[in-house]
Amino acid sequence: MDTQEPVRLDVDDEIATITLNRADALNALDFPAAVALQRAIDAVAAAPGVRALVLRGEGRSFCVGGDVRAMHAHRHELPAFIARMIDSVHASVMALNRLPVPVIAGVHGAVAGGGLSLALACDMVLAARGTRLITAYAKLGASADGGLSFRLAQRVGVARAFDLLTLHTTLDAPQALALGLIDRVVDADRADAEARQCARALAALPAQSVRELKELTAVQVRAGLEAHLAREKAAFLRCAATADFAARVAAFAEGDRRAA
Repeated sequence: MDTQEPVRLDVDDEIATITLNRADALNALDFPAAVALQRAIDAVAAAPGVRALVLRGEGRSFCVGGDVRAMHAHRHELPAFIARMIDSVHASVMALNRLPVPVIAGVHGAVAGGGLSLALACDMVLAARGTRLITAYAKLGASADGGLSFRLAQRVGVARAFDLLTLHTTLDAPQALALGLIDRVVDADRADAEARQCARALAALPAQSVRELKELTAVQVRAGLEAHLAREKAAFLRCAATADFAARVAAFAEGDRRAA
């Protein structure tokens, strides 16, 4: 497969691996990447021999969320562009939830905004030491998407979720583990290997047992998550229509260009 594709899918020995592959952009999600991710997850769902999925990011970071440069490039149709992006990311989140096989995120570097949403959409999250988990939305003048507000409240409680989304927006891996936001901290540069080892251990268990246990745990949140994603989209679009959001997107994109 072309290594320049924004998302890669590889299957080896019953383990599927989806790699976010925009390393130069820290795996920020633009629209092609969001669509490619959705298609890769759908392909895993259709592959009968797959017993577990690993989600990872190429390069220095797992994923820094939505591509703010792409947002700025579409500033004259920003709410419509945001709506298309959110629909695609939300489809991926629900597809991960519906997969009959377990999904393990192996994260490192910066895990921000929509990237954190994707990680928390997985059944388990393994983070390398040095990982920074960043909610990011409030500083951009936006609200959460990708189910992040749902997953944060589910994992750490309502009050702490609001705090993490507004004031204390950055956590290191040990802090996130202490809060129950992630499941394991592993040695630096070991997130991929540990995630794959975890996937192999799950794949070695009886497939029907794993499938039923995932369904029993996922079904409790699926209906609530789907409704919540619609609320997140509506809230984000209200933010995207404000002058505040447009100004902060522009400032971020222009600052990013100067730093490049």
